[in-house]
Amino acid sequence: MTTAVLIHGFSGGPASWRRVEALLGAPSHALAVCGHGGENPPAISTGSAAFEAEVDRLAAAVEAEVPAPRLVVGYSLGGRLALGLLVRHPDLFLGGVLIGANPGIAGEDVRAIRRRDDDRWARLIEEEGLAAFDSGWSALPLFASQHDLDAGRLAEQRRTRLSHDPAALGAAMRALGLGAMPDYRPFLSSISCPVELIVGSEDSKFVGLARQMAGRLPVATVRIVDGAGHNVPLEAPAELARLLNATLGKVDRDRRR
Repeated sequence: MTTAVLIHGFSGGPASWRRVEALLGAPSHALAVCGHGGENPPAISTGSAAFEAEVDRLAAAVEAEVPAPRLVVGYSLGGRLALGLLVRHPDLFLGGVLIGANPGIAGEDVRAIRRRDDDRWARLIEEEGLAAFDSGWSALPLFASQHDLDAGRLAEQRRTRLSHDPAALGAAMRALGLGAMPDYRPFLSSISCPVELIVGSEDSKFVGLARQMAGRLPVATVRIVDGAGHNVPLEAPAELARLLNATLGKVDRDRRR
């Protein structure tokens, strides 16, 4: 059977996939991104070299820890890293699922502005602590749809955020933020495996990005999860698991042909 390789979003962790994994009918392997949990902070502080160094580190971990065949699944930051894996290490996976993923920013001026924003978040984490970061991050309009979630789910997310080391998480923001990520849009046409783009219906910016990416990818499908916002794994784990089970089943059927 194909194994789902799961990559969490910024300030999340492997435990962020717990509710989804419980409903999967196939093996899964959740990775920790550098600077999160027990993983070391990034060795390179900023720029596209730092982002791609993490992509390559994850590729090495997948090769060492996860038997083939594999499907890479990433949410938000994890989706951007999963896209990097499909671009830089195409032979590792039979397909990909990108959830709320951004393919990168074009234009150095815009990237520089985003790097300054990322640095402000990093300094907040380092200087004011994880509780202040959690409060500010949760208040972003991107996550407004989470306000109606049950308290237990929000408490789990908060515990995961507060479990990180502030210095390591700040370093991860600088190294892996959107301002440091390469613009992968010119490489989308080279990804030959099937890619599924999942996005919440309330996440209008990323619905647009998913459709733009689908127009450049050779084999792509956009799946919109009704009523969910940006964090589909948190907000709609049962529906996400249903979509992943269908995708994993199709991958296995196609592989046997």
